[in-house]
Amino acid sequence: MNNLKGYTLVEVLIVMTLFSVISLLSLSFLNTSVSSSIGISSKSKLLNELSLLSELLKDDLFHVAKQYPRADEFNQFPTFFKLDNDFREGEPILELVRNSASDGIEDQGAINKIHYKVKDNVLYRNYSSYLNSAYQERPFALVSEIEDIEIKALYDKNEYLIWPPFNEADIEIYPTLLEVNIIFNEGNFKKIFFISGDDVVG
Repeated sequence: MNNLKGYTLVEVLIVMTLFSVISLLSLSFLNTSVSSSIGISSKSKLLNELSLLSELLKDDLFHVAKQYPRADEFNQFPTFFKLDNDFREGEPILELVRNSASDGIEDQGAINKIHYKVKDNVLYRNYSSYLNSAYQERPFALVSEIEDIEIKALYDKNEYLIWPPFNEADIEIYPTLLEVNIIFNEGNFKKIFFISGDDVVG
C-alpha cells in the first residue's frame, strides 16, 4: 500500500505568500515601466516640438524682409519686425515680414507676414499668403504646455523686450540677434537666433 503524503497547511501558506510577493513586485515593476515610458514619450514629444520651432524660427529670421504691410484701422504704423513681451493672451509676441522661397518661375518668392502668439499655454505660428493678405484661419500649434515665454531682441550690445524701441528711426532697422526663453514645468529652453535678410543694419 502506497504511503501518500500531501502538503501541510503551513507549506501551502508559505507558497501563497511567496506567490503574492512575486506578483506585487511584478506589478510594481510594470507600473514603473509604464510611467517611465509615458515620461520618455512626453519628453520626446517636447523635444520634437522644440526642434520644429527652432527650424521654423531660424528660417523666418534668416529671410526677414524690409517690406512694410499696408496700414489699417488696427495698425496705423506697421513695421516689418515687431516684438512685444507685454502681449495679452492671444496677441502676437513676435511679428515679422519675410521672403518665401522662389517657386522656380520667379527669381523671388512671395512676401509673407508671420506671427508667433501664445494662447492657452500653446505657442502658435501663423502666416499670410501675401504681404497684405489676411492670416490663415488656423494657426499651427508649435509648442505646448508653456509656463512662460520671453523673447529678447539683441542689438548693439543692448537687450530689448519691445521692438522697435520707442523711436521712429528704429522702425527702419531690426535687431541682429533674438534670444528665446521658454519655461516649462520641468525645465526651460533657451536659444539665440541670428537675424539675417535684406539690408541688415547693425
